[in-house]
Amino acid sequence: MSPLIVLVDENEEPAVFVHPLEQAGYQVVHVRNTSDVSPYIAQNPVSLLLLNIKDEQADTQGLIRILQQNYPHIPLLVMISSDEEALMVYCFEQGAHDVMVVPFYPRVLQARVANLLRIFGVERDVKRAIEAGDLHIDTASRMVSRGERKLELTPKEFDLLLHLAIHLNQVCSRQQILKDVWKHDYIADTNVVDVYIRHLRVKVDRGQKFKMIRTERGIGYSLRTPIEAK
Repeated sequence: MSPLIVLVDENEEPAVFVHPLEQAGYQVVHVRNTSDVSPYIAQNPVSLLLLNIKDEQADTQGLIRILQQNYPHIPLLVMISSDEEALMVYCFEQGAHDVMVVPFYPRVLQARVANLLRIFGVERDVKRAIEAGDLHIDTASRMVSRGERKLELTPKEFDLLLHLAIHLNQVCSRQQILKDVWKHDYIADTNVVDVYIRHLRVKVDRGQKFKMIRTERGIGYSLRTPIEAK
């Protein structure tokens, strides 16, 4: 069965998105609002959500956040009408897994979709719960706790922590983290990884005798367990 993509777009005839995706062999279902998404997901194995918004003002109902929170296991690709930096950052902060600007090259859209499906196909093979010392990560509910304390993480903080946990006790370079977690071509000298690591340290290691998140000088970061760290 071909992968099923649900397109959320207020336009009545979004052929600009549908045609290249169908040409690539995907099934595309078009809905005009987020409330129509649930019936399809309840009855069909939806592979990807494609949301078309014009700008940040057009997202007054918080559609990106709603889709990400309700369906965290499904990749979310957001289409926007401007390459303005603030708008792209807004989409990622709200939980988008990738962002594309309209107009676009059809083959680039096909490649972006294929890449997201490949990445999430690998992530779905990860076991439902990951235990790392006293750190517990539930990949289905996206709930995280350390000991008896629940950790409140943003969508991107969770993705970053999950990436480190998948590579537990291994060194992850900044470049690899950017590629696998942000899935976007950031400039080489960006400090977005360092910023999010600082946020994670506050939430994961605060008040803990053993610090799990480690800086690997000159390379990147790692998530360590007590036994491995000895």
